[in-house]
Amino acid sequence: MTLRRLLLPLISVLVLPLLADCHKGEPPRPRNVIFILVDTLRADHLGIYGYTRRTSPHVDALAGESVLFRNARSQASCTFPSANSILTSRYPSAFLGQANDALGIPDGIPSIAEVLQGQGWRTVAVSASPVVRKSPGRFNPSGGYGRGFEVFDEGCTWKPANCVNRAAFRELEANQGNAGDTRPLFLYLHYLDPHGPYHPPQGHPHTWASGRPEKKFIRDGNPNPIGDHIYKGAPDPGITPADLTYLIDLYDEEIAYFDGQLGRMLDELRRRGLLDTSILVFVSDHGEEFLEHGHIKHCRTVFDTSIHTPMMVRVPGVNPRSVSEPVQNLDIVPTLLDYLGIDPAKLPLEGRSLRPLIGGGRLPPGPQGAPGARAGWQFGMQGTLRSAADGRYKLIHDLASGTFALYDLRADPGETRDTVRQDRRAFHGLRESLTAWLARTEGRGKAAESLEADRKLRSLGYIE
Repeated sequence: MTLRRLLLPLISVLVLPLLADCHKGEPPRPRNVIFILVDTLRADHLGIYGYTRRTSPHVDALAGESVLFRNARSQASCTFPSANSILTSRYPSAFLGQANDALGIPDGIPSIAEVLQGQGWRTVAVSASPVVRKSPGRFNPSGGYGRGFEVFDEGCTWKPANCVNRAAFRELEANQGNAGDTRPLFLYLHYLDPHGPYHPPQGHPHTWASGRPEKKFIRDGNPNPIGDHIYKGAPDPGITPADLTYLIDLYDEEIAYFDGQLGRMLDELRRRGLLDTSILVFVSDHGEEFLEHGHIKHCRTVFDTSIHTPMMVRVPGVNPRSVSEPVQNLDIVPTLLDYLGIDPAKLPLEGRSLRPLIGGGRLPPGPQGAPGARAGWQFGMQGTLRSAADGRYKLIHDLASGTFALYDLRADPGETRDTVRQDRRAFHGLRESLTAWLARTEGRGKAAESLEADRKLRSLGYIE
């Protein structure tokens, strides 16, 4: 028998399966998904997005290994329903008006966890959020986020990132310790840092927040008295510029604390070999306001301080790059399904796979005549506010007053100058797209349901 005949069977066994798993020169399909959501994290307070303070060396290093989306926006400025949109690729209107004012993901709208569990995956969540919960709690009396998760650990509610890490490490140990369980893993980690009150754990060295402000609530990193004055008519707490600066300093300390814990999580994933086999997503549900537009905290506006969020996707074997095209948080689930080879045809997804952008190409146009037929549209909502952005301009429409405001994000990233009278072509184009989007996703009555959802969160004490 010739050497060629001896080698051919060996080649077919060892090499051909590897070739079959590659698609047009792309790396093999990722086996696991690590999904990291950081609550209340503004993109513009991270070094990779241009912040001058060194708040995020580990986030920045992760971005250097990932495809970084510089122009991503969330679909709401509140955890409910922003997190719902992220996990299901549905616009926020799909979650309004639930029976008994429920905040979770309704039956009939599958989350990424449900989809993967149905494909035989092991699905694990560790959440510090008082809203994203499996069981009822003070700020979410109905729970409703546990469906599709084999394990949903909510023992870290309101606790800092080291608690989430410890719980996640236990689950990773259990996952790899069970030699008979060969299922792929979906791990969802919901960190609460830097959600208010801005109070990094004892022992975290302060870099920016120094001194001892006179007002105790400022020292405690508690912005609620400011909100009580703005929204409830409480007495003016007499906030000074120095007070506001101290709150921002503490917010940045929270980010820096989380960043250190992210470094520990990434080291553990790397030690276990999971970074080599997993697609990793890093995203935030919304940002935070510090009176830039007269508001404090979140759940109030659709300005970029509240909805411009960090987003990066790390795919083993895919070259890191920075993407400037506008994308939405609800594009994450279609992207994951695309990489995992799961047909989304029967799923009610409203986002689009970003795989072409991740691979260095461009997004194809959507169906003719559909809102967002042109790649790059971004839509958002909060209360009676609705927004549409096209990468340069953002239009904000208040359904209650009927008024519009237009901002040139390139010339005025702080959204301080309304140009609706000057930029009429941009205004009409965005208004047409926003009107079509509202008709398709909300119809009539959703504005009232959106306000009712806000009232529900206020009654629970989540929104001040």
